[in-house]
Amino acid sequence: MVSSRRNTGAIQRDGSVRDWLKSAWAAILSQRHTRSPERSKSRGLSCKRLSFHLFVCFMVGIFIGFMPFFSVDVSQKIVSENGRLPFDEGVVDRGMVDSKVKELETIVVEKEVDIIDDSVVEESPPVPAMLDDEADFVEASPEIPDINDLDIPVRKLLIIVTITTVRPQQAYYLNRLAHVLKTVQSPLLWLVVEWPDQSFETAEILRSSGVMYRHLICRKNTTSVRKIAVCQRNSAIYHIKKHRLDGIMHFADEERSYMGDVFEEMRKIRRFGAWPIAIHTGIKYRVVLEGPICKGSRVTGWNTVQKKGAARRFPIGFSGFAFNSTMLWDPQRWNRPPMDSVIVHSGGRGGLQESRFIEKLVKNERQVEGLPEDCNRVMVWNFNLEPPRLNYPSGWSLYNNLDSIIPVT
Repeated sequence: MVSSRRNTGAIQRDGSVRDWLKSAWAAILSQRHTRSPERSKSRGLSCKRLSFHLFVCFMVGIFIGFMPFFSVDVSQKIVSENGRLPFDEGVVDRGMVDSKVKELETIVVEKEVDIIDDSVVEESPPVPAMLDDEADFVEASPEIPDINDLDIPVRKLLIIVTITTVRPQQAYYLNRLAHVLKTVQSPLLWLVVEWPDQSFETAEILRSSGVMYRHLICRKNTTSVRKIAVCQRNSAIYHIKKHRLDGIMHFADEERSYMGDVFEEMRKIRRFGAWPIAIHTGIKYRVVLEGPICKGSRVTGWNTVQKKGAARRFPIGFSGFAFNSTMLWDPQRWNRPPMDSVIVHSGGRGGLQESRFIEKLVKNERQVEGLPEDCNRVMVWNFNLEPPRLNYPSGWSLYNNLDSIIPVT
């Protein structure tokens, strides 16, 4: 009995709890249903208010944006009314505008007529000044010549090669040759090759010469005068090949006496040119002519004194010819073998050295141009004025007093 009572009590308790939970859940649901329409109503009212505010702000912005145009129109109307401009109710007087335009057109036409008249006056020949008391002075403007009409001569570059060494007569020889080269019209380049180093004496002479020059050196370790001269000439040839100098090349020995005309004649050379030279034989008052015999500019023979040994194909010395420098570094231009190097060889005496060098430049006399016309002038002289032995002070400066031969009393 006791257990049954306990079971019925527990069942009753469970039922009461269930009823309480059901009633609580129903109350919650009822609150949710009552709150949802209220919230939807409040949300709808807030959206309407927001859209109304946005619309009001948009209209205010449009109104503010159009305000400057209205203000400008109003200010312009106020200014026009205060200035009393010729406007009648915003309509322009077309008659007045047309009259103004016609006046401006007449002024422009008059100005154009004046400009044309001025140009005609400038092209007309100058009027003599002061024809009467009231005449005005008219100065003719100088005419500017056309560049194409100017006759500007184009001269070839002269490349003059001179070999030298420090010795007593060096200053005399170089200064004499420098004075001649200074009279020659440019362009002219003087290549001075010295052995074994650049001396102070030579550098000072070249600086004061007034001629465009390049001071080269040959460092060959030898005491043979012949080999030193070959080294110096080849150094000049290598310099021309390296820098591809384009001009007329000539070996001008410093001991020779030159006329300035011979350098102007060199500019006529196209390939290879030669001229006669007067050579002093050492015998009193005896001079021998050596060089080509010409008919016009064509070489027909040679005038020379045949020396002992092998016969020379071209019996002229280094001072008796000049040639185009491109023959040294552009053999294809002259139809020469590309591997045939043109240099001076040390072998050969009695003029064979010069003849063998010329044989590499020309094949026969047809390629030799005689200078001047008919080869009838001597422009180079060869005088042997070199003393056998002579001492001189270094730099031509005297650091000690000389002995007094005739004392001053």
